[in-house]
Order: sequence, then C-alpha cells, then structure tokens
Amino acid sequence: MKLKLHEELKWYREEVLELTQIEAAERLKIKSGSLSNYERGKREISLEMLIRFKEVYKIPTQEMNRILYGEESEGYTTDPMVLRESFEDEETSAIIEMLNGHPKLKRTLASLTQQPGKRKEKFSNQASSLYHFVQDW
Repeated sequence: MKLKLHEELKWYREEVLELTQIEAAERLKIKSGSLSNYERGKREISLEMLIRFKEVYKIPTQEMNRILYGEESEGYTTDPMVLRESFEDEETSAIIEMLNGHPKLKRTLASLTQQPGKRKEKFSNQASSLYHFVQDW
C-alpha cells in the first residue's frame, strides 16, 4: 500500500515518535488544527514546513527520502522502534546539551534523583504546572 506524504507524516508521528497531535503541534510551533489539516491532506505542505517536520521529528535523511518518494512502508527495512530510539537519542543529547549550559538546573535535577519517590513526583507535578503556565502565558 502506497501512502501519500501527509499520511506518511501522520504515520511517522503516531507510530515512530508516539506523539499526540497536540504534542507534535507544540514542537512544530503550529496550532493542532493546522497539523490536523496537514495530516488529512487538507492543507498543502510547503517546503519550509516540510523542512520543519524533518528537523522537529528528527527524521533521518534516508527515511525522509522514503517518505518523499512514496515507497511502500512495508518494504522499508528500518523498524519504527529503531527510528524511535534514534529520535529519543537525539532528543536526550539536546537535553544534556541544554543542561550543560545551565549548571544550576543540572545540579537541581541531579539532586532530585536522590530524593524519595513522593518528592520526585511533587517536583514533577510542579514542573508540569510551570510548563503549562508558561505555555499559556
């Protein structure tokens, strides 16, 4: 079965990255409705947006070529789990790089690893609340 570009990008988001449409839209810095329109083929994907998909989804060049040229998914040798691991490795590297640039935050998170489970959970909940506050701001 040959998938269209918009279907391939949706498949990649769901099956490889395991991101919700809302999470992906936040990362792409677009509204979830816009992403929905892209994924349903209701909105044309510009070259600039295609580049952003590649960068944000961290799609390897070989996989992007497969997506663009519309080769059949089942004939592709790269397993979604392998692609997901590559995405997570790149994401973790970016997080480590950011932490290295902010030593106080790095120390705070490092000390958190030594705290009991309830304290970690409380910190995570507060960090999540702060994240949503900043998003709404």
